[in-house]
Amino acid sequence: MSNTTSILFYANRNCPYAQRSWLTLLELKVDFEYQEIELGKDNKTDWFLELNPNGTVPVIKHGDTVIYESLVVNEYLCEVFGDDKVNLMPNDPAGRSRARILINRCDSKFVKLSYSYLSHKRTAEEDSVVKDNQLRTQLEDELRFLDNAISSTGGPYFMGKTVSLVDTAYMPFFERMSVALAHWKDFDIKNLSLPHLNTWLEVMSNREAYQKTRMSLERIVELYSRFLNVDYFKRVGIAQ
Repeated sequence: MSNTTSILFYANRNCPYAQRSWLTLLELKVDFEYQEIELGKDNKTDWFLELNPNGTVPVIKHGDTVIYESLVVNEYLCEVFGDDKVNLMPNDPAGRSRARILINRCDSKFVKLSYSYLSHKRTAEEDSVVKDNQLRTQLEDELRFLDNAISSTGGPYFMGKTVSLVDTAYMPFFERMSVALAHWKDFDIKNLSLPHLNTWLEVMSNREAYQKTRMSLERIVELYSRFLNVDYFKRVGIAQ
């Protein structure tokens, strides 16, 4: 269903949650106006908190309608702007249910496991070594699950031959983890036996929407160096 009312998109270029919706807007070919929100400053202002009491990005304003929380934003965009030519959710109820299960799993499993492993400061103490190894094993198990999920549909995307909201949900976090885990944990996803997941990463990395929203390797390392120094990911609850 098409809609000609313009979209205001409030986001921050460093935020993977905002990148999810940025990717979705671009994949759906929606016209929008990008508004950069400086986190720690703009998102604490009264005007922004009126839009989103949680003080987070992304937020979209579509006419009088205001939507926030990245996964909710993305479903709204699909329902309003998806059509027969471009739609990022399956047409059948079973397919949509499977997509939502995978999308929810991104935050509940992959994000928590990867950031917990990244944030764990391994020492020579036996307990620390054991925990580090456990976190690595759990992350590897989750990556194998995702590899099998792509394999089951024939790929190259999570839902098969076309890109979907599952792909836009996962890609910003894989972008950051592919760099950060290799840099700090000597953990390179490309070296694991995950053919379908690695093909997915390559295909997604070459999409025009991703190229327009991507962070540089140098920026990820710079930003995450600061975050890890202050245990940011544990403080905000995405790492244990």
